[in-house]
Amino acid sequence: MLKGFSVLLPRPPIGLPGLLATGAPLVLGLVIVFPLLVLMANSFNISQPDQPSAYGTQNWVRAFGDAKTLNSLWNSFALGIARTAIGLVIALGFAWLIARTDMPGSPVFELLFWLTVFLPSLPLTLGWILLLDPSYGLVNSTLQKLPFVQGNLFNVYSFWGIVWVHLASHTVGIMAVLLLPAFRRLDASLEEASRIAGASQLTTIVRVLVPLFAPAVLAVAVLAFVRSLETFEVELLLGIPAGIYVYATRIYDLTRDEPPRFGEATALAFIFLLVLLTLGVLYQWYVRRKTFTTVTGRGYSSNRLPLGRWKWVATGGSLLYFGVTLAGPLILLVSGSFMRRYGYFDIPNPYTLRHWQNLFGDPVFWVSLRNSLVIASAVTLVVIPLYSTVAYAIVRRPSRATLATDIFMWVPWAVPGILLSLGMLWLFLATPLRTLLYGSLFGIIVAMVLKDSPLATLFFKAAYYQIGKELEESSHMSGAGWFHTYLRILVPMLVPTAMTIGLLVFLSSIRDISTPVLLYSADSRPLSLLLLEYSFGRELERATAVGALMSGFVLLVAVAARYLGFRASHDHV
Repeated sequence: MLKGFSVLLPRPPIGLPGLLATGAPLVLGLVIVFPLLVLMANSFNISQPDQPSAYGTQNWVRAFGDAKTLNSLWNSFALGIARTAIGLVIALGFAWLIARTDMPGSPVFELLFWLTVFLPSLPLTLGWILLLDPSYGLVNSTLQKLPFVQGNLFNVYSFWGIVWVHLASHTVGIMAVLLLPAFRRLDASLEEASRIAGASQLTTIVRVLVPLFAPAVLAVAVLAFVRSLETFEVELLLGIPAGIYVYATRIYDLTRDEPPRFGEATALAFIFLLVLLTLGVLYQWYVRRKTFTTVTGRGYSSNRLPLGRWKWVATGGSLLYFGVTLAGPLILLVSGSFMRRYGYFDIPNPYTLRHWQNLFGDPVFWVSLRNSLVIASAVTLVVIPLYSTVAYAIVRRPSRATLATDIFMWVPWAVPGILLSLGMLWLFLATPLRTLLYGSLFGIIVAMVLKDSPLATLFFKAAYYQIGKELEESSHMSGAGWFHTYLRILVPMLVPTAMTIGLLVFLSSIRDISTPVLLYSADSRPLSLLLLEYSFGRELERATAVGALMSGFVLLVAVAARYLGFRASHDHV
């Protein structure tokens, strides 16, 4: 069967296009997968990275014989399942309201969801601490003034506190954004037929819409679950004071021990690779055994459901949701950066500019800011030409090599950032170039370029599919070579896509914590990790100042990305 399938794939021509279509994409795909192979092999390596390799099962025995490790595994799955289940219900409701009803303000609410996706989670967490801290949180302090309230009602340093912060910060937002395209493509006549048959709106949603959306819902749920395993800065800040460790914070602690326990961390990481692989296989098995056609050739209706008087209730509820989950923590974040003492609202003269003055007078801040700008700029400048070329090879020069590459490109989205960081760490330490790669800006840039491969490749592929081949064929018939055709015909048409990708990659590189967290040193520390150090070191006043700066910058970039055509992603997410 494979032999028959290979006949359908045209052989790439010899020359530069042929090289792009075979060698370059395949090499890049292997580079993406190789750190994970290194991770798997080194889970059995019982020696330190600077010592000759020796293999055994001691890492696995020590890792899973430790009660802390088993507890962290349980916490990871429990938090991930809770976040995914609750977030999916909320996101389905919002996606339906925005895409399928006449709720006023739908475009604004969709934009706000995009903003929650790209805002850094750590600054928002600092805002939630000011709101829900059991000692000085503004919500608890206000409620305690009521005569019928005894004690603290909310505690952000708890299992459900962590779940709430994740739901409010990113989980619901990214789920809603990913579900919106599926809701927009649904044939409205299916809903109309259900209502004609006498079904209520709730019954229509449960019995008609949810089954039809099963592939999209499952894909979003799996992605959200993987993302829940990736994040660790929230758990680091809120979980450790409550004694709640997850696998990501456990890996972080093991690599920071003296001496570092890389082998045990790698064994723990490899278990999660197996879990993620199992999730992927189960998803493919489920999707292939069922049919989920929602748009057919018999006509298509995209009419929105009129909510009547309930549309203003929906708008009011949406405004309340974003007021609580987005505006509330952002306002407290900014105000916290001016507090004389973090969390003390009632002391005389509670506000000051001292923290901002100290921050701007600290050379470490300026070095970290420079590092972030250098990393983000370099990653953006590499990602755009690299993945535009790879996407061209996948779309225009299909072969077995490009087919494999297209699969490899999704690996960074299927693997939590902390695992990719650990795999890159092993790879860097095992090469003679360790002094160039480990703890340097160059090493962080390499890791982030690999991490951004799915997003960039996806958008460039969509752009190439929209550009007809006849434009290139006409150029070739006029005597132009491949490079001239690519430069003069394709590049100008790719500029809007490249600008959007560049903005998103730049923004992602600024806010990323999990990818560089095991790879940086004092000289290569980006601003996101300076924020993490301030937060974990309880320098919360200075942390809120850094967080406010990062959040403001990210908001500006996100709005710019939206303005420059990010809406096109509806058709390709």
